[in-house]
Amino acid sequence: MRYAVRYLAPPLVLGLFIWMAVAIQVKEHEIVGLRHDLELAKYTADARRELVEEARILQKAFGQRQVLKVTVTAYNPSQDQCDEDPFVAASMRKVRAGTVAVSRDLFDQGWVFGRKIRIDGLGIFEINDLMHSRFRRRVDVFMWDKDQALAFGKREFKVALLSI
Repeated sequence: MRYAVRYLAPPLVLGLFIWMAVAIQVKEHEIVGLRHDLELAKYTADARRELVEEARILQKAFGQRQVLKVTVTAYNPSQDQCDEDPFVAASMRKVRAGTVAVSRDLFDQGWVFGRKIRIDGLGIFEINDLMHSRFRRRVDVFMWDKDQALAFGKREFKVALLSI
């Protein structure tokens, strides 16, 4: 018996501690996975809430017939695309992500500074700038990166003027 206690008990106890440490690590890994799943579920719920809100806004806009199919392009702050101060928009506000410029024909139809628009598939933007008078039925999305603006190119989108 003394032999068993002296020589067999310590390795058994050590084995038990190792087994418990591994079990704890496995459980901690499962907890991290569950936390990740919870964060993903929260993010998904928030995204769905935003989609429902955008759908409500869009339905309201469709009801008022303020939806047009226009050409959408992108621009960035450079003097060859803007005037001598490319960081100040025509509304006298500094340019920022979420800013769009509209053609003057749209501006004359009530698409004025401070109004929000929803570009189908891109999101909601604020009108803060004007395009050159040669453009018609056009919206220009502001982007900081020139390569990103060039990659965006020229596309057709449904654009809704929002009443918010």
